[in-house]
Amino acid sequence: MLRLGSERDQLGVIADQTGSPTYAIDLAGAVLDVIAAGSKAYGIYHYSNEGVTSWFDFAKTIFDISKTDVVVNPVKTSEYITKAVRPAYSVMDKSKIKSAFGIKIPYWRDSLEVCIARLAE
Repeated sequence: MLRLGSERDQLGVIADQTGSPTYAIDLAGAVLDVIAAGSKAYGIYHYSNEGVTSWFDFAKTIFDISKTDVVVNPVKTSEYITKAVRPAYSVMDKSKIKSAFGIKIPYWRDSLEVCIARLAE
């Protein structure tokens, strides 16, 4: 998004799909916490940052935090042709990983601010 925002005056971003953005560093930290716990609680665990947003609002937030001057226009999924079929709502239930390992999951916007600050360094 930062690259596209620096190359274009405006962008169309899907507004009718919502999810929970995930900062890879937060996910890696959670994986390390699970390993360090030495638990025998095997199974499938979901992880993403806390909170819910659309791709459109996520892009707007990226540009707001990075102070990138670009117009972001909402686009419907039906207007954006892609081979991949994406669900309109893809928020995962993270209660299992939080309760099994006591993991505190950061809010996506807080992690995005950290990420953009690190990219600016």
